[in-house]
Formats: sequence, structure tokens, C-alpha cells
Amino acid sequence: MPLSSQVKLLKQIKINGAWQRKPALFDSKGRVRRDHVSVAGKDEVHPEGSYVIEYWSEGKRSREVAGPDATAASELMKFRQGELDAIRAGVLPAPAPEPEKPKRTTVADALEKYLEYIKYNRSLRTFRTYRPILNTFGAFCSRKYIDEITREDLMDFATACLKDGQKGKSVYNKLVVIAQLLKQHGRAKILNTSDWPSFVETVRPIYEDEELTKLFKASTWEEAVRFKFYLMSGFRDAEGRFVTWRDVDARQNAIRVTAKPQWGFHPKNWEEREVPVPKALITLLLSFKPKDAKPDDPVFTSSTGNPDGSMLEKLKAVAERAGLNCGQCVTTHTLADGTTKTNRCKKGPYCKRWFLHKFRHTYATRNLQDGVDIRTLQLWMGHRDIASTMVYLKGVRNSDISAKLDKGSLAAFA
Repeated sequence: MPLSSQVKLLKQIKINGAWQRKPALFDSKGRVRRDHVSVAGKDEVHPEGSYVIEYWSEGKRSREVAGPDATAASELMKFRQGELDAIRAGVLPAPAPEPEKPKRTTVADALEKYLEYIKYNRSLRTFRTYRPILNTFGAFCSRKYIDEITREDLMDFATACLKDGQKGKSVYNKLVVIAQLLKQHGRAKILNTSDWPSFVETVRPIYEDEELTKLFKASTWEEAVRFKFYLMSGFRDAEGRFVTWRDVDARQNAIRVTAKPQWGFHPKNWEEREVPVPKALITLLLSFKPKDAKPDDPVFTSSTGNPDGSMLEKLKAVAERAGLNCGQCVTTHTLADGTTKTNRCKKGPYCKRWFLHKFRHTYATRNLQDGVDIRTLQLWMGHRDIASTMVYLKGVRNSDISAKLDKGSLAAFA
């Protein structure tokens, strides 16, 4: 018989095609009988399967695989019995409880929680950008748990996007969002450097003087004030939408970007900043200011008195009115009912070459051309890293360099 019934020796055997654990049998001297097990009180011989020891410790049942050798399994049973007896007698300390295995997170839960985080910690624009990306990846990914996602899964997703006709830059941005999600779950740097889609790093487009002249000429005075504000401040779309009269410092000729919790706005990178602007812009804004305006009223209001959320539409309408549409743009988007709508800029205010952020590109490029150093411009624009500001160096046109090139020896060959 075994030393004690507290530690049991079992054998996994097949009964009617199913694996079951049954007690191993011992002889009168306590030696295990190889392949003999008790099945419904009867002695049966089962050469298949392996042995398992089973015991209770600290109120928890444990099982250990003991292998196919009956003698070795019996020795392990005796050793474990002696260990438990020593613990009970106080000779050995009780084993430390095993740490609980962390609960695995499903892909669906990870996507939902990350999207919720973006909704309440980032801008509405970021949320609206991330949501379709995460939903698309969730529908594509066949993995159940987030820790199962591999490099091949991301590569397959990128390939599917490219096959769908999406451009390299768009696919790159999608992978950035997914990589941020995986990083939150300890899965950083899954992709190799060579895995990321290639794309042409374009020169940031700017508005030329001729275009701006035509735009302002076709604008109403109120529209022109809005567009000149963006041109001379370099503000992002939302930063201009939520600027208030309190942010306009007429004494210092500066305008501040500050949080507006009442409208759910916070500055990008959570950093407020002050931007110096030409005195002419301050003068223009003060002439635009209503007599009854309060400090916390938005500078640019809608018809209801709220921050103006349709400045992009105003810009495109004026561009069409001024005859500045390129005539080539075609945009397609899906409506709420699932149908698609196609807009052509030759037929309406839909030209993609006219957008608010292009004023910001123009602001950065012109300031660099005018001699503002790049570190100062970085602070004015609210860039977290200098690399974001350096991209504007590509579009800088320096008149001194042009003069030198015109006088150079190579110019004579023209």
C-alpha cells in the first residue's frame, strides 16, 4: 500500500476511447505493480498512458506528471509524501503560493479600451481618426488574444490595405496606431525597420502670394479675418476654433493656446503656449471684436455663439468663389446609410488643395525663409520634437542662395 492516501498515484488510461485517470495498484510490500490500475474496483492491466501524482496542500489540489515509468513515478510519490509530512511537522516551511497568472486580454477588449482611452484623453479629431483604423484592424485580425498577435499578422494587414488601393503613407499611419495599441500591452517593436511601408516624403504645400491675394479678394471681411488669423498665427484648426478673447494679448502682441474644458478642448501634447504675432493681426482682431464680447467668448463664433466648427467649409467655399479650385479633385465618402457620395471640385466647394492646415505650412515655411531660427519656430508651433519642424526646411526658398546659383558657373550652360 502507498505511504499515505494523502498523495495518490494515478495512471492515465484509455477507456472506451477516452483518457481517464485511475488509481495505480501496489503489492503487499508497498511496491507499485507496473501497468496495474483499479477500474470500478477491478484489477486491470493498461500499458498505455503515463503516471500522475495527486495531492492536496494548503487546501489546493495539485497534480504532477510522473512519466510512463511505474517505479520512477512511485519514487516521486514517496518523495512528495515525505515533503508534505515534513511541512506538516514544521520541519520545512510551507511553499510560497504560486503567483496568479495574469488574465489574458482579448483583441476585442484591447481595442475597446484603447479607443475609450483615446476618446477621453485625446482630441475629438484624433478619436475620429483612430476609430475606423482600430475597427478595421479588429475585423481583419483572426487572433483571439492581444498577446498572440505576431509580426506576420501586421504584415498581412498592411498587405491587405495596399491591395485595397491604399497608399503607403496611409498604411504607415495605420500601423503607427496599431503599434501604439500593442505597446500598451508590452508588445513594442514587433515590426522590423524594413517592414514599414515606403512612401514619398513630400514637401509641405504652401499658399502662394497670388493665391492668397485672390482668396482674400473673394472673401467677405469676416471670412478674411478668419483666414488671416490662421496664416499669421500658425494655429492648428482646433486651436483657432477654440481661441477666446482672453487668449488675445494686445499689449504683448501675442495669442495663447490654452485648454478649454468647457468645450472639451486641450492643446496637443497637453502643452499650452504663447505665440507672438504681427501687431497688424492684433489690430485686425480688435476691429473684428464685438462691443459686447466677454473675455471667455470665442473669437470666431457660429450663428449660435459657439466656437465656429465650419471654418474649413468656409475656406473651400471662398476658394471656389475665387475660381481657385484645381478642377481635378474627386473625393468619395460613406454616408450613415451605407451609401457612398462622390464630390468633384469642378462642380462644387470640394477642392482638396484648400485646407486650413495649409495656412500652418505656409506660416512655418515663410518664417524660416524670413530668418526665424528653427528652435524658436518649434516653440511657436508647439512641436514636441525638432524633427516635426525640420520637415519645413525642404520648402524654404532663400533669395541669397538663388542669387549665388544664378551667378555660378553651371548657370552658363542654360
